[in-house]
Amino acid sequence: MDLPVPDGVRSTADLARRVDRRLLLWVVGHSRPVLDRWMPRASRATDHLLGWWAVAAVMTAAGDPAVRSAARRAVAAMLLAEPVCNKAAKRVVDRSRPPRSLRGRRPGRIPDTGGFPSGHTAAAAAFTTAVIATTPRVGVPVGLLGAVVAYSRLYTGAHYPSDVAAGALAGATTALALHWSVTRGWPDRILRPHVRGAHV
Repeated sequence: MDLPVPDGVRSTADLARRVDRRLLLWVVGHSRPVLDRWMPRASRATDHLLGWWAVAAVMTAAGDPAVRSAARRAVAAMLLAEPVCNKAAKRVVDRSRPPRSLRGRRPGRIPDTGGFPSGHTAAAAAFTTAVIATTPRVGVPVGLLGAVVAYSRLYTGAHYPSDVAAGALAGATTALALHWSVTRGWPDRILRPHVRGAHV
């Protein structure tokens, strides 16, 4: 049995949808040839997390122990956040992506999966937040890359703004939770008893 939805809740939801559409139309309306060329590439570069694996490889090759540690945490945060959004949240929410009428003539492949939240943005936010929390000096350029990826999901019409915002929140929260647990030694506390037991 469907439960009645209060008028106030329905009105708020309608307002949120209208704001979402207007923000997307604003982005679509500010087209630039250089963005038409590069935004789809930025979006595709992080398909299947490939772009972030490449960034992690560069960070690891840098030789700085702090940067290598940041790369490991960033990858861990990304691998936690991305499936939560793509495999779990999208199936629960099952929100459709923006229709072609709202995407204008943006180039780029639009997936046929649900749109909320943005998995690309969640992975980007998780990766960049983990780097910023661990090594802020490296976090600035990496954070800029993450911002470009998030904007590319809007510019190509793959997501509504709220999809991107939710993905960013999910990714950042995951990274901060992981950073908090690592700095307090939770992985060692969990693994130490198992390691001791293995040597008995």
